Amino acid sequence: MTTEIEIAKQKRKAARATYSKTVNKLQEILAVESPDVDDLEIHLDQLTEKFKDLKTSDEIFLNLLQKKTGITQAEYEKEYEIAQDYYEKLSTFKIKVKKAIASAEKENGSSASPNPTWRPADGAHAATKAKQNLPEIRLPQFDEFLQEEAEYLVKKFLNDEQRRLPSAEDAVKRSLTFLRGFD
Repeated sequence: MTTEIEIAKQKRKAARATYSKTVNKLQEILAVESPDVDDLEIHLDQLTEKFKDLKTSDEIFLNLLQKKTGITQAEYEKEYEIAQDYYEKLSTFKIKVKKAIASAEKENGSSASPNPTWRPADGAHAATKAKQNLPEIRLPQFDEFLQEEAEYLVKKFLNDEQRRLPSAEDAVKRSLTFLRGFD
């Protein structure tokens, strides 16, 4: 029978493995002379999500480890420092990816994305976009005859529907007659 701390340790091990795979993939992408910006952003986002899972797993494991009797301060600190090493990788890769993206954008002009209209939402881009004038959208105008015809048809339909509907008094009478049949 596995204990609670062993289960937490297994979950942490799995979280560390997926986190490390993403770190390795980011290292491969960064090693290329001109890395694909989209790949960098995707894998950095994945690393951030996996970091959240890893941090949760570490917190659960470290809390259980603290409660465990017989654990020394040195053993706890060792586990804590290992967890911190994983956390530091995230901030390191955030900086490396930002630098690689900035470098790629300088090489390829203003946008490293294959879609030149897309840019990350940062303050400078938002200010530039706010200054752009967009073309006016004109709504189609109805011909006066068509407008009158549409109004006529709507009125006719409403009048026909009102003739078919029973009055409120008739509806109440029918309902009462129906309900009396259940007595």
